[in-house]
Amino acid sequence: MAFREKIAWVAFLSTVLIWGAFFGSLVFTPHEARGLALLGSFIVATIAQAAVMIVAATIWAIGAPAEANAPADERDRAVGRRATGFAYLTLVLGVVAVIVWLHLGLHGPDTIFALVAAFILAEAVRFGATALGYRRAA
Repeated sequence: MAFREKIAWVAFLSTVLIWGAFFGSLVFTPHEARGLALLGSFIVATIAQAAVMIVAATIWAIGAPAEANAPADERDRAVGRRATGFAYLTLVLGVVAVIVWLHLGLHGPDTIFALVAAFILAEAVRFGATALGYRRAA
């Protein structure tokens, strides 16, 4: 498995697990307790995602420094473009869903959480599509 594919899989799995746990806890948090009370959890999730990615990239870069420092080739760029297209569509649909939800009663901090969820979902789609793109091309 190539370096970029490994990174894509770790990014996808860590995004799903870490942010899935964050949004799962959000569902079970009473509406009145949302807002700044969840800022700490949001920061922890952000730091956890960054730490996982740093550790994974460092470990694999030490194991294969030439591959880690290699510039993106045509296949890498094609996989990235395709994954970004899927992610962009996901983000647009997520933002449209939040706008519709606003008209149906979404308000307060839930609006911010819904927009963050749309962004995180789009990133998960991008990472997953990248990882699957490498699998398919292999």
